[in-house]
Amino acid sequence: MTKTAFTLAALALAASAVHAQTGNSSNQPGVYGLLGVGQGHLNADCTGVQACDRNATGGKALLGYSFGNGFALEGGYANFGRFHASQGAIGLNARPEALSLGGAYTAALSPDWGLTGRLGVARVRTKIGADVGTLSGSDSESKTQPIVGLAVNYALTPSARIELGVDATRAQYQGEHTNVRMVTLGARMAF
Repeated sequence: MTKTAFTLAALALAASAVHAQTGNSSNQPGVYGLLGVGQGHLNADCTGVQACDRNATGGKALLGYSFGNGFALEGGYANFGRFHASQGAIGLNARPEALSLGGAYTAALSPDWGLTGRLGVARVRTKIGADVGTLSGSDSESKTQPIVGLAVNYALTPSARIELGVDATRAQYQGEHTNVRMVTLGARMAF
């Protein structure tokens, strides 16, 4: 994960060194896609648990349509990562993932920089797994939840941008819910 982030950052710096001033492509109508990787965080209470890892590597993919005035409609998939906890011979894991549909607005901060806010609904599926010795089992539950996001992006070319963002929603299983968020670094490409 760290190598990927450093590689993307190095590519962005190299591209910006040779980059001429470009117009803000976030205000051009058309289809775009975004792929990002990052770190997810599950806001779970780990009190009394021997080992608990509430951070995991995750990723997201979005497909959007920009209307040309900063507003866009987006659909996407996010995998917030696989979180682990254990107590003696008992191991638990949780894997929240979401299918989302929502709106986005990108404000041009300068010709190259933009700030994007996202608001939508997500069908969040929480997969739970348990291991006790050699026995294992799993279950999942899906709920519709709100999803929000905020990102800053930088234009490398008129059609390619890098984006650093955070997305947040809720994971729920058997009436218990917890907040889950993910910070990602990704590439956005207009088609």
